[in-house]
Amino acid sequence: MLAGDERAFDAFFGSYARRLAAFAARRADLPPATVEDLVQNTLIKAIRNLASFRGEAALFTWLCEICRNEIVNVMRKSARRPEHDSLDEITSSDESPPELRAPASDEPFQVLERDAHRNAIAATMKGLPERYALALEWKYGDGFSVEEIARMLGLTTIAAQSLLARARQAFKTSWPEELSP
Repeated sequence: MLAGDERAFDAFFGSYARRLAAFAARRADLPPATVEDLVQNTLIKAIRNLASFRGEAALFTWLCEICRNEIVNVMRKSARRPEHDSLDEITSSDESPPELRAPASDEPFQVLERDAHRNAIAATMKGLPERYALALEWKYGDGFSVEEIARMLGLTTIAAQSLLARARQAFKTSWPEELSP
């Protein structure tokens, strides 16, 4: 990539863009377009600073740190701006008011259902031993491989697989019965 190989960039982008989007979406309640911009900014900054990557951590870990900083920047900017346009300003202009219907995915019932599911996941994860919750988040949230998780926890690959199996079982056992299919 540093030499300008377009295929290397495509492989890099394909490997990390979706994982970074999932990482960002779990850490901040942002619109999909903002998450997409955030991921693009993260990857642009990573490419610009790729020569400074020392390899002391996994590449995805380094990208996540850049992404965290981008999330903080987005949150700071949004805190300085008003969250909504004033309806008085909109209706006093010569333009007709915009359609104020929320998309189907933002209908109250869907939002409540989605939030209840997220809250149940968060509560279940909080009830697990810290090592289990961390391993599950890394595997299913951040998309780390078992080998990467093993390295981060200082375990063998087989020990990490065993830990993940125990963590999945603990999660399944702790999952609220009323939310089971």
